[in-house]
Amino acid sequence: MKRYCIFLISLATFAFATEEQNLKTDIEFLASESCFGRGLANEGIFFAERYIVNELEILGVKVYTQGVNYKINIPQKAPLCVINGDTLKAAYDFIPHPFCPSVDKEFSSEEIKILDLEALEKIKDSLSLASVSQVRRQLMKKSKKKDKGSLLLFAEEQPIISRQSKQYDRPAFQVNKSLIPDTIRSVYVANDVIFKKVRTNNIIAVIKGTSMPDSIICLSAHYDHMGGLGEVYYPGANDNASGVAVLLALARYYAETPPPMTLVFCFFTGEEQGLKGSWKYVRNPILPLKQVMMAVNLDMVGSGLNGYGIVAGNDWPEDVSIFEDIREAHKMGQLKLRQNSANSDHFPFSAKGVKAVFFYASGGEQPYHHPDDIPETLNWRTMENTILLMKEYIGRKIKE
Repeated sequence: MKRYCIFLISLATFAFATEEQNLKTDIEFLASESCFGRGLANEGIFFAERYIVNELEILGVKVYTQGVNYKINIPQKAPLCVINGDTLKAAYDFIPHPFCPSVDKEFSSEEIKILDLEALEKIKDSLSLASVSQVRRQLMKKSKKKDKGSLLLFAEEQPIISRQSKQYDRPAFQVNKSLIPDTIRSVYVANDVIFKKVRTNNIIAVIKGTSMPDSIICLSAHYDHMGGLGEVYYPGANDNASGVAVLLALARYYAETPPPMTLVFCFFTGEEQGLKGSWKYVRNPILPLKQVMMAVNLDMVGSGLNGYGIVAGNDWPEDVSIFEDIREAHKMGQLKLRQNSANSDHFPFSAKGVKAVFFYASGGEQPYHHPDDIPETLNWRTMENTILLMKEYIGRKIKE
């Protein structure tokens, strides 16, 4: 009842709120304990879904939900890691590796293998792999039978959580390297997870164009995040409540003043599990992909101080020149162009031949996949600039 009352109170504020107040209300709610990291734990992602759907329905726009099925490791209770009798703090000092199975065991020094970043880099180079994360995956996937009773400890500056749709036999934990002593006598670890198929939903809203309804601009942001570990949850204020709040702000604006072309707002699920939601959408679009003039994905647009990065920007110089003109006119910092990469929800559109880019705010230091990614760390002016940038870009596309 408490969660539901908070939800209703938040809805009542929008009729009289300013743009910044709306952004704060959206993000504070999506990053709150009620949504518990917008994962499967405590059904947080479903509460976030209901919030977004209700906000869109209030606007009177057409709203669709699209089911997305995938497998995922779901923590059942707080993990434990005790080194030489010292208990570490979950989510801050350590995390179970995302492929780690359930385990409840004390390991002796002979049963433990520690790998730091330098060691992982050497393995990466020797195997011609692209990233250290691929090294971790290969080490767990290709463990020999004799290794399956041993423990892998990845010594890292800051353990970063992720969620995966696979599970391997070998237990592994990522631990802050400053907390790993020179001599290890024993390590006790516990990880209680279930590996199951789940179904969450994409949320799609359509504002039909007034004179060019068959020309579409698609705006997207993922609303899922990391969920929690035990009682600790990952708020995901920047990643990606910020992008969701900007999309909601744009939906509110265009619901009142529909543009000539059609706008499709995609709030994707499953991004953190490998772009599951956006892949589902491009294979089953609400409207034909061939009508999409541009797909703009917003992810982590709440923290930067120095402008924007544009992934796949090098592929579309004419559109980037529009963004550059707007940026220069409003002194929004620099635009940094990056090669295309499968690192956010723009990529499935690109793979289907649709013109697509991924915007993120650049500059500053923001906690990433960490419990400290909270609303108080965000830059509200950056998000207001993002709204302005998108409005003016859409206005320029109308005139083409």
